[in-house]
Amino acid sequence: MALNTSPLREITQEDIDTYNRDGAVCIRKVLNQEWVDILLEQAREVIVEKKDVGLLPTIPGRYMARCLPDYRKLMFEGPVAEAAGKVLQSKEIRFFFDEFFAKPPQSDAATLWHCDRMAFPVEGKMVPSLWIPLTPIVEENCLEVLAGTQNDDVPYWLFSPNARKMIKPDDRVPHPEIESRRGEPGLRFLKWEMDPGDMLVVHPWVLHYSAGYPTDDWRVAFSERVFGDDIRWAPRPDCLNIAGVSFDEMLDGEKPEGPLFPLLWSQDGRKEDDSEYPRGFATRWPKRDMGGVNEYDTFKKMNEKEDAGELSVSEKSPDHKKVGAH
Repeated sequence: MALNTSPLREITQEDIDTYNRDGAVCIRKVLNQEWVDILLEQAREVIVEKKDVGLLPTIPGRYMARCLPDYRKLMFEGPVAEAAGKVLQSKEIRFFFDEFFAKPPQSDAATLWHCDRMAFPVEGKMVPSLWIPLTPIVEENCLEVLAGTQNDDVPYWLFSPNARKMIKPDDRVPHPEIESRRGEPGLRFLKWEMDPGDMLVVHPWVLHYSAGYPTDDWRVAFSERVFGDDIRWAPRPDCLNIAGVSFDEMLDGEKPEGPLFPLLWSQDGRKEDDSEYPRGFATRWPKRDMGGVNEYDTFKKMNEKEDAGELSVSEKSPDHKKVGAH
């Protein structure tokens, strides 16, 4: 079977309604097995073998489409953008960046309850994470979502590399403590069993989390980040850096466009090819060991500092009893 260019099943109104209600939806059978096989092979080389394929040694889990031909092909020719556009009900989908998410066998590494909203130098809500596993996912190691929290308009303080070097501003609050609220009436904690090639569409404002990994093989997944119709530049110093584009080039209120943010899909059939999208990076560096693809230890340490009140003297988390109460 050839690599599929559209999702293997249609996006339904139920999918759209679920995303709008819960802040996440699981779309089954977005990639066929042929995609999974070729993507997983390259992912294992980077994640498990730490093979140098030209990715940044400090963050080798990001920007795969610049260096890995099959991830580049997926971005421009695969079904991911179409599936996202139809769930979001966006007329256009543009590329933002891609990254790996991986956990080793029998790992206790956990992410924190957080949302992605303030990591990105934009305003708007159409910048989801399109989270696609390449290995089987059981509920115990699936990304987990607190349904409805995409409706909480709270500018949380996220631990981006830039934010770690800053004092937290007074108007930004730490993420709420969620674990103690399991079993509370009215709250819905969502997680899924997923096959390789399924896709979670995760709202940038929804609180989500991932526990340890109880099985005997690596959990390998990747995420494509994309822009929909309502996204406009709104750079802040605590946002993620994006390779190849400076904050100076992110003009407040303007729509992201240009070679680094190609049009991948549109309702009327327009799209751009990969002729102008970068291959590699603008700088060079000496040969060095490749780092890990995720920063679980760093996040754990930063969470301990946050709990101890060491990020600022005036931080206050929102009333955790109100978070998710809709």
